[in-house]
Amino acid sequence: MDENFIKNNEAYTDSRKLYLRWRICELISALFSNMGIVASTIDYETGFSSTRNHHNCSEHSNEIFRWMTLILTIIALAFLIQRHYLKVKWYNTRPEQPNQTKKEALIKRKQIKKKKRVLSKQLMVEIFILSIFPYPTMTSTLTIIQAKRLNDRAGMSNNVHLCYTVSELFYIFTFVRIIFLLRALFNFTPYQDDHARYYCARYRTKANVRFSIRCILRTKPFLMIVFFIFPSFFVLGIFLRVFERPYTNISDLNFDSYLNAVWCCAVTMATIGYGDLYPGTIFGRTVAVICAMWGAFAFSMVVFTLESSLQLSQNQNKAFQAIVRSRTAAKVISASLYYNLLKKRYGHRSIQAKKQMIKVTQRLNKFLTTIKQLTTTYSLDRTEDKNKERFKKLSKHMIRIEEKLDRVLGLYD
Repeated sequence: MDENFIKNNEAYTDSRKLYLRWRICELISALFSNMGIVASTIDYETGFSSTRNHHNCSEHSNEIFRWMTLILTIIALAFLIQRHYLKVKWYNTRPEQPNQTKKEALIKRKQIKKKKRVLSKQLMVEIFILSIFPYPTMTSTLTIIQAKRLNDRAGMSNNVHLCYTVSELFYIFTFVRIIFLLRALFNFTPYQDDHARYYCARYRTKANVRFSIRCILRTKPFLMIVFFIFPSFFVLGIFLRVFERPYTNISDLNFDSYLNAVWCCAVTMATIGYGDLYPGTIFGRTVAVICAMWGAFAFSMVVFTLESSLQLSQNQNKAFQAIVRSRTAAKVISASLYYNLLKKRYGHRSIQAKKQMIKVTQRLNKFLTTIKQLTTTYSLDRTEDKNKERFKKLSKHMIRIEEKLDRVLGLYD
């Protein structure tokens, strides 16, 4: 027993060390890859020529930041490969969970047969993503035929040749690296630690990034919405500015300003559409469509979160029902008491008693309507039989209250 315990303890210790190492390697790789985005951004801003227009792709040659991007990417690739190696080693050598059932042990044996490999499709895709960035000495250009917004009246063609540099397109692609940073950050949430992975394995689910996002959306929805919406304004604004900036001499719209591009994306995401700024290029319009689709999803999540946050909790719901029931019942009782006083004093055929009887009937109907609304709106999980029994009890209580009122009022006669 002692030897088995020592072996199991050593296996768990080694597994935890591997788990921490591959997470740290992933975080370092994500940081270096996103530092490459910063270097590419500086290269784009410093290399954009003041004489640039739709047919002139001239740029200031500055290779320093491109070499920095290359070095940072190589470091990120090294840690990324190390991350995959450690994660595969950790996955294939995980110790068995304590108190496993026969079904869990069978599933574990099936997982062992399907061991992961280092050279997987996921690694190849991630290496491809990191390999796309503005390389040093890259001077290739891309020309597309762009239609103008207005037709020419002189019989000339309304199409122009719009020029982009390949480095600009690769610079846009580098923002896919943000996914690596998000994945690394979500690995350090409470929903992907050893405790969470134990229960996820117990209930046959995966403790991955998607699971973490769903859990945080459930626990902290406002934080997640703000975390995803506001950065998207600035990222999509960069995309729109890069595509619309060479076209400003045709469109006469100031997309040289980054704030104008961000404003255009924000207005498009909110589906407001003032029309003061709008994209004119094919790629710019594609970014606008992405903004509209992402904005529809993001702001619908805002409305859903606000609605769910305004709902009462279970205890608040019980208190609310008790308050409404007691107040409506008290109004019925006070109206009935006043009716009995008027009946004893003026008779049940008097005008005062008849008017008060109408109020009693109205308040009683309002009380019954309120009870029905509460049972249908806040107690949907209850069966019809329980509702009927509850109404019977309420009616019995009302009869008893009326009998007691008659007895009390009879003492004054």
